[in-house]
Amino acid sequence: MKKLLAVFALITALALCLAGCGGSKGYTIGIPADATNGGRALLLLQDLGILKLKEGVGLSATEQDIADNPYNVTIQAMEAANLPASLPDLDFAVINGNYASGAGIGDKLLTTEDAASVAAQTYGNVIAVKEGREEEPAVKALVAVLMSADVQDWISAGYNGVVMPMGAQELDIPEIAEPVTLRVGASPSPHAEILEHVKPILAEHNVTLDIVEFDDYVMPNTGVEDGSLDANYFQHQPYLDDFNAEQGTHINSVAIVHYEPMGIYPGKTSSLDVFKK
Repeated sequence: MKKLLAVFALITALALCLAGCGGSKGYTIGIPADATNGGRALLLLQDLGILKLKEGVGLSATEQDIADNPYNVTIQAMEAANLPASLPDLDFAVINGNYASGAGIGDKLLTTEDAASVAAQTYGNVIAVKEGREEEPAVKALVAVLMSADVQDWISAGYNGVVMPMGAQELDIPEIAEPVTLRVGASPSPHAEILEHVKPILAEHNVTLDIVEFDDYVMPNTGVEDGSLDANYFQHQPYLDDFNAEQGTHINSVAIVHYEPMGIYPGKTSSLDVFKK
């Protein structure tokens, strides 16, 4: 009898401990498997108090850098593009804004990176051109229109926080006497959608925008390098820097148009309130 009472007391104590530590359910949270976005996802989870990372790891954080896991969450890393479709098998997922927008789940967003966060400021999406083409009138016209208050406000209003503008700049649109075509490579969402919005505005300034959609992150840059594209709009600056270093290309950014905050989306569990003590 004494042994049974002792076992019961131990089980009770463990249950109370687990309850006091945020519960024992062990929610599963999907994050992107690539190093860049995986680190952002873990920082967001830390900001929400769901876990704690080792001191100073910053954007390079991995699952091995989790120092404290008070809610016993399981981190499941997978291909970033597959996270929206995997939501039924996860409690939550931390998803890039472009993939959330493309999957049509922007209205399900629970919370997101703060606009002033290091991640949001670091990973702004850029317009990029081949070195030496930065001052071409058609390129400058594209930048001026994208950074105008009207277009930046349109981005803010149109994406429910999944895509956020970097802020308006009042830039002059060059006079372009003869019609010119600007061929720009872009990922479908949100980049090509934003370009479609500015297309008629550029047409008023003698610039025909030819938007070429890509589903990969290599061809838009090789196209700019070899001249088959005049510009591209799909990547953030760290990716471009790495691409130039690895491929020996000479591509420069000419504007940071928007950022795509990493956000948390519900799967089997509908609210982040489960992480409140």
